[in-house]
Amino acid sequence: MRRPARVLAAACAASLIASSAYARDDYCRTKACDNHVGYDDVWQTEPDPPCDVDGDGCRLEGQPLYWPKSCLSFAVQQDGSRTQGIDFDTVHGVVEQAFTTWMSADCGEGQPPSMRVDDFSPATCDHPEYNSDQGNANVFMFRDNDWPHVDGEDTLALTTITYNRENAQIFDADVEINSYASTFTTTDEPGEIRDDLLAVLTHEAGHFLGLSHDGNSPATMYKQYSPGSITQRDLYESDIRGICEIYPPGEPVSQDECVPRHGYMRSCAVEQKSGCGISPEQAGNGRSAALVALVGLGLVLRRGRLGRRRLGT
Repeated sequence: MRRPARVLAAACAASLIASSAYARDDYCRTKACDNHVGYDDVWQTEPDPPCDVDGDGCRLEGQPLYWPKSCLSFAVQQDGSRTQGIDFDTVHGVVEQAFTTWMSADCGEGQPPSMRVDDFSPATCDHPEYNSDQGNANVFMFRDNDWPHVDGEDTLALTTITYNRENAQIFDADVEINSYASTFTTTDEPGEIRDDLLAVLTHEAGHFLGLSHDGNSPATMYKQYSPGSITQRDLYESDIRGICEIYPPGEPVSQDECVPRHGYMRSCAVEQKSGCGISPEQAGNGRSAALVALVGLGLVLRRGRLGRRRLGT
C-alpha cells in the first residue's frame, strides 16, 4: 500500500495558515472571499481586503469554491520521484487510493458522495499552470530539484487552485509534492514510515475536492502532520460531513467525459503562464472573468519538541 506527502497552503497575497489552540467541531470549505455578485473590475490593481478567518485559518465569509460538474479529473506526472525512489506506478496507485477514500465515504445508508473522479494519467507537465487559451491537466507532481515556495523545510505538499473570481467556479487544480526537502515512504511497516505519502495525498485530495483545514486533530484535513503517522489516511467524522455536504448522495452524476477546462493536454503550455494573479478569460456567460490562483492548500511539517508538522490550508 502506498502513502502520500505533506502540503502547505497560502494565498497570492497572504498566507492562509494560522496557529491557534482553538478548534472547530466541523469541516471547513475553501472559499473565495474576494468575489460578489456584480463583480466586474477585471483589471483591479489594488488587493481586496483580507477576509475574516477563525483560529484554524478557516474563512468565515465568501462563496465556497466548486467544480462546475459532478465529475472531475486528475493526472499523475509520469516521472514519479527519482530522488525518493518512487516510480510512476507507485505514486499513481497512492493518488488513486486517496481519491477512492473520499469517494467511498458513507453519507448515510451506504450512499457515497455524488461525484465521479476520472484518471487521465500520465501527464508530462511538471509544474503547476492554468491555460486560458489551450488545454489543461490537474496534475499531481513531485518537486525533486527545488521547492519554489515559502517554508520549504516544513512544507510537505501544496495545492494550487485557479478559480473564477466572479462566481468561485474552479478551473484547475495542481498538487506539488515536496520531495526536495521531505522523505516520503509508501510502506505499512510502523518502524519504517517517515512522511506517509498516502496520508499526505489523501489530505491534498481533500483540498482538490474543495475542503480546507479542519481543527480536529484526528481528521484527514487537520492542518498538521506528525512524522510516522498514518492517521490521515482515513476519514474522520468532520471529513465525512464535509465531503457529503459538498457532494450530497443521491444527486445525478455527470456522464460526460470529464476533461479539464479547454480540453486535456498532458504536456505543459508552450509559453508558461504566470501562476498567481489576475488575468481575463471569456467565461461561459460571454463576460470577462477575473481569474485568481489560490496558491497553497496543503499539509505542513512543523519541527518542534513533538516533531509535529503543520498542514497547509
